[in-house]
Amino acid sequence: MTRIILTCGLLMLWSPGLAPLQAAQPAKPGDDVVAAAREIPDGGTYVWAGESGVPHDIRHDGALILKAQKKGTFCSGFTFTVAMEAARDRGLLRGKSADAVRQFQQEWYGSSEEAAERQCALAVERLGIGHEVKSLDEVQPGDFVQIWRTNKTGHSVLFLEWVREGGEAVGIKYRSSQKSTDGVGDRVEYFADAQGHDGKVDRRRIYIARLDPKLE
Repeated sequence: MTRIILTCGLLMLWSPGLAPLQAAQPAKPGDDVVAAAREIPDGGTYVWAGESGVPHDIRHDGALILKAQKKGTFCSGFTFTVAMEAARDRGLLRGKSADAVRQFQQEWYGSSEEAAERQCALAVERLGIGHEVKSLDEVQPGDFVQIWRTNKTGHSVLFLEWVREGGEAVGIKYRSSQKSTDGVGDRVEYFADAQGHDGKVDRRRIYIARLDPKLE
C-alpha cells in the first residue's frame, strides 16, 4: 500500500498536465525606480518654457519644493520627480532639510556652473543619496543619465537598456519627457559613432547617477 501511495504521489508531482512551480525572480536593484517612472503616464505634452517641468507638486518635509507645471513636462522635471519618489520610498531623504532638497533640485537641473555638465551625477553625491557610476559597462536599468549630443543639446533620462548590434552598444533606450513622444515616453537614441543610424549622442559625455540602496 505504501508503494502505491508513493507512486501516485510521484505521478502527481510529474504529471504533464500540472504546471511546474516557478521560482520568484529576485528584484533587480533599480526595479523600484523604473516602476516609479512607469507610474507617470505616457504623453501629457512636452513643454520647455522655463517652468518646473514636474507633473505634480513636489514636497518634502511639509515644504513645497516645486509646483506642478501648468501644462506638460520636460526632461529634468520628469527625472527629478522619479528620483524624489524613489529616494523617499528608499528612506534616503530622512533627515534632509527642505533647503538641502531645493539645492539638490537646482543641481539636478544643472542650474549652476559647477553642476551644468554632470547634473544628476553631481546632485546625488552632494545630497548624499547616491553616487556617480563611472563606467558605461556598469549602468543598470533605473540609473539616471545625463546625455549630451554632438549638436550641443542635452537630455536628462532614466536608463532602460542599451541598444546592441553585434554585441556592441550602439544606442540607449530610455524613459523621459521629450517632444518626439509628446511628453513622457520611452525612446531610443543612437551614438554619434554608430554606423548607419545618424545618431548624435556623445558617448564621451554621459554621466550616470545611481541612488543608494534602501535604508533599513
